[in-house]
Amino acid sequence: MNEAPATEGRTAWWAKFILIGGLLAALLLVLAPLGYRSGILGVSAAVLMLPGMGAALAVLTLGFTIVGLILTLKRGLIAERLPVAVGGVLALAVLFNMGSWFMRANAVPPIHDISTDSSDPPEFVAVVELRGAEANPLDYDAKALAAPTREAYPFVQPIRTDLAPSEAFARTQQLAAEFGWEVVATDPNAGRIEATATTSLYGFKDDVVVRIRPDGAGSRIDLRSVSRVGQSDLGANAGRIGAFIEAFGAD
Repeated sequence: MNEAPATEGRTAWWAKFILIGGLLAALLLVLAPLGYRSGILGVSAAVLMLPGMGAALAVLTLGFTIVGLILTLKRGLIAERLPVAVGGVLALAVLFNMGSWFMRANAVPPIHDISTDSSDPPEFVAVVELRGAEANPLDYDAKALAAPTREAYPFVQPIRTDLAPSEAFARTQQLAAEFGWEVVATDPNAGRIEATATTSLYGFKDDVVVRIRPDGAGSRIDLRSVSRVGQSDLGANAGRIGAFIEAFGAD
């Protein structure tokens, strides 16, 4: 990048590279969820490959941006200011986004099966055939999951309510609709409701089962939320259960 000032009216190649690099890095992050939702990309490509490529390009672009800013200020360049600024801001935004996801991933255990009852987790019935052969298994491994769940998500606890089981069942159905879950099956006799929740960005499918049992004069409600794909859910399943617990007790 040690070159004579750009000819008046023309923009230096490195300024164009910074702008294009920032745009492409941001585009890769946008294409990742769009590609997965459309079925073009698999989980690994959408979650790891494209975002990783975007982050690498953003790092390279940011390096050029730092040098470009020095050249722009030192030589009083005009045409290079806007592309350097835009490309640099986009690169920073990409790195900030990727950094936040990285910190979030490292802040939670790499698990994707969360249950309020680790000794007797609610079982899926109707949802099983919808998950597909390549989905994560539904066998709950208490030895591997119980302790990390307790440590990372202490709020994941059964709901104990004074509502009768039939009332708790109706309340659960109401909340499932409010949360936008797609109810797959309901069994009032077994006290079981199965549903599928879709994440907002990538459209990942997470399956939820709610089990309602008599508990003295009231009811005990247990929930389980399991991702269909991926090793780590970045806390999504626990967050879903926590939101349900809070909403159930709000009224």
